[in-house]
Amino acid sequence: MRCPVCGKEMEKGYLQTMQRIGWVKALHKVSLLPKSGEIMLSNHVMRGAHFQAWLCRECQEIVFHYDKEEKGYQEKE
Repeated sequence: MRCPVCGKEMEKGYLQTMQRIGWVKALHKVSLLPKSGEIMLSNHVMRGAHFQAWLCRECQEIVFHYDKEEKGYQEKE
């Protein structure tokens, strides 16, 4: 995959967490319960979560598709 910022080749790997992960508009101070317009990417506190991702070392960008983890996504080679 090519980086959408600089066009260089990206490295395939995983974005992994052992806790909840969410996309939020502003940092939450107490809990990560999504507010209007925010997305809970994963809520697997006991087993963690992972998403297939691509890393650009040049731009320090990471690209991933957040719906894949919940659906048991496995990329076909």
